[in-house]
Amino acid sequence: MRLEGLQLGRYHLLRLLGRGAMGEVYLAEDRGINRQVAIKVIRTEVSLHPNTDEAREATNLFQREMKTIARLNHPQILPLFDYGEQVINGTTLAYMVMPFCPEGSLGAWLLQHSTSALLSPQDVAHIVLQAADALQHAHDQQILHQDVKPSNFLIRTNQEHP
Repeated sequence: MRLEGLQLGRYHLLRLLGRGAMGEVYLAEDRGINRQVAIKVIRTEVSLHPNTDEAREATNLFQREMKTIARLNHPQILPLFDYGEQVINGTTLAYMVMPFCPEGSLGAWLLQHSTSALLSPQDVAHIVLQAADALQHAHDQQILHQDVKPSNFLIRTNQEHP
């Protein structure tokens, strides 16, 4: 089911940005404060049976994960703005709201630059150090990422250090 045009809470889904193992990511408009955000929508098999113990456990797990993510406060980790659940056409959609990064992912950036010269050792070190610092912060909070890959690292423009 395509979700463009739907409303999740105060968020209007504009277009699909990408798909992953955990769900789909949409560009959305936060109509409450008039800004663009990214929303990851997670559909689970238990949504077909919403009143079961399995569904309640999945909901509890999702809520625990969102509270855990919200504890992370690090410059290289995107903050969690909001999260929620909504039933649409009988399917429960859990979602998390984060900043929209128009620059895209490191994976997409690497694909775009694969035909140009190799990255310098300094550029590689810069990228790896930021990723390692963010992952160490998560580990210090007893959080394991479990899906570390270039497409899960988002690029944000830094005006002070382009």
